[in-house]
Amino acid sequence: MVFSSSLWLSLLSVLYYITLTNAALPDLNAIIAQLKKNGACCTALDYFLPGKVHFNLPTDLAYQASQLSFWSAQEQTLHPTCIVTPTSTQNVSIAVAILNAGYQANIKGCQFAVRSAGHTPQAGSANIDGGVTIDLQSLNQVTISSDQKIVSIGPGNRWGNVYATLDNLNLAMVGGRVTPVGVGGLVTGGGVSFYSGRYGFACDNIQTYEVVLANGTITTASTNTNPTLFRAVKGGSNNFGVVTRFDAKLHQQTAFWGGTIFQPITNKEAVFEFFQNFTVSATYDPYAALISGFAWVEGIATIAHIIAYTNGDVVWPPPTFKPLNDMPKVSTTIRKDKISSFALEIEGSLALTNSHNNLFVTLTFVNKPGVSQDFMAEVYELSDAVAKELITVVGLIFTFTLQPMTNSIYSKSAATGGNVLGLDRFKDDLINLLFTVSWTLPTDNARVEAAMQGLEDAIVAKEKQMGVFNEFVYLNYAAEWQDPIQGYGAANVAFMKSVSKKYDPNGLFQKAVPGGYKLGA
Repeated sequence: MVFSSSLWLSLLSVLYYITLTNAALPDLNAIIAQLKKNGACCTALDYFLPGKVHFNLPTDLAYQASQLSFWSAQEQTLHPTCIVTPTSTQNVSIAVAILNAGYQANIKGCQFAVRSAGHTPQAGSANIDGGVTIDLQSLNQVTISSDQKIVSIGPGNRWGNVYATLDNLNLAMVGGRVTPVGVGGLVTGGGVSFYSGRYGFACDNIQTYEVVLANGTITTASTNTNPTLFRAVKGGSNNFGVVTRFDAKLHQQTAFWGGTIFQPITNKEAVFEFFQNFTVSATYDPYAALISGFAWVEGIATIAHIIAYTNGDVVWPPPTFKPLNDMPKVSTTIRKDKISSFALEIEGSLALTNSHNNLFVTLTFVNKPGVSQDFMAEVYELSDAVAKELITVVGLIFTFTLQPMTNSIYSKSAATGGNVLGLDRFKDDLINLLFTVSWTLPTDNARVEAAMQGLEDAIVAKEKQMGVFNEFVYLNYAAEWQDPIQGYGAANVAFMKSVSKKYDPNGLFQKAVPGGYKLGA
């Protein structure tokens, strides 16, 4: 086997970073020997990162724990040859450099996956069969600057861990809304937050990204350093490197209003009218956040609104939520509290889906006055038919939610250097539509997926018929068969390809990391 000069450089970079961490300097011939062995990438990783590489053995409890910590059953069915659990950026650098060298030399077992918390449901998004999974969950630092303006967080954090620290200091960052969701995937995919009305997407509130590139180099990306990489990572997911630290802006935040309002399904027409009027930039209250959900359990439909109003100084209900609050209720948990409490509440409502087979499907439509209300009613009828068609699926929980994506929210990215989501092409107020489906038995997977693809097709046809179609597909909510990257628009796709070529010239993250949504040929 002949190693090219670029592979030798990758191997030498491994040695360089080992010296930085004061580890014993191994013999270079031993590295090559390790890489030549059958299943060599895991062997080489174990050699350079002793104690941080775990194998698919019943006695390897760390391997088993990592596998069981994925949200969906689909991800748990995959079995990597080994799992790497780095505890530092240098560990990640060594791992990526070895995997790059092995993959470029066509050595078996060097394809890999990268996971934060592993909350994306489809198999292979953050796990892999027969390769290597880099599990970042131990990179969970939360470090606040002395002036309390920046928090540096590791990608392996779950939002519950971040908020537990910030809440105690009356601080907030723009982040996720559910306790167990991971930092890394949410932020690099965009990131919708309770604070998005005031500050935009999570990715646009990061001042600096620390990134391990394909050759193992550790670099940073900001408006002043590697600015094209900085923009590409904001929505570009796992296509450019492994993000090992996020430096996020902090904001002062005391307790605020939030909780869930449960309503009878007979409110649905009034809810659609309310949502149409609520999602208008000219009158959108930046303190308001809303997820309006329609759920079917055993074929019975109900409505649940997850609400946040981040100005705790007002009396409940503020004018923007009064029409919704005045509708008939089944129950309510509205109170004033910190974000940790609300994130835990949402986690509790999703507890029945843990380790089940799970599926996301998402679409975007234009909020067009006088039309959107009728369109949402059509979506409900189409969804109701599918929920009833799938009623015999064991353990079925079928939901769709509506979330505002107004121009006043997504246009905030321009002030921070922009992102690659492509929403800056539009002027319309948009609404996100998300289906979340959960069920028990893998034997029902094909049936559920076929039904949801059919539902998606029917809704897209209805969007186009009623003049509310929008091509944007939010990556963090996309199904395996959807193509969110192409929905960013041709200019952004071309830009991301140019950034990939610059920072990953051999296409490691396009070819050796099969999970996620790739840039295409």
